[in-house]
Amino acid sequence: MNNQQIIRFEIKAPTLEDLRNFTNEIQPDLGCRAIPRQIDGEFVIDAYLPESQLQTARSTRTARQVTIRIIENATEVGHERQQEVGQGNRFRDRSRQVPRGLGRKE
Repeated sequence: MNNQQIIRFEIKAPTLEDLRNFTNEIQPDLGCRAIPRQIDGEFVIDAYLPESQLQTARSTRTARQVTIRIIENATEVGHERQQEVGQGNRFRDRSRQVPRGLGRKE
């Protein structure tokens, strides 16, 4: 298994063409909804890459037209969130009522 850290970062470009050229060159994971947002006249999109590929992306020929800002280390965040998950089977005790329906937000 690959032990590289996955980094979530933001790509900001003055035009959609610059953004498209950069993402076409580095081929990052843009998630399932790759829709750029427009903020202060620039186009912004979040992306994910292994740490080593992010360093390489900063030196590509199209990198001069974009700004890259690291948001978080997605691997570390994922490990932290996994600690919130319970370890046991909460439905093992048959005397407890198994939840049904849509539930209620509280």
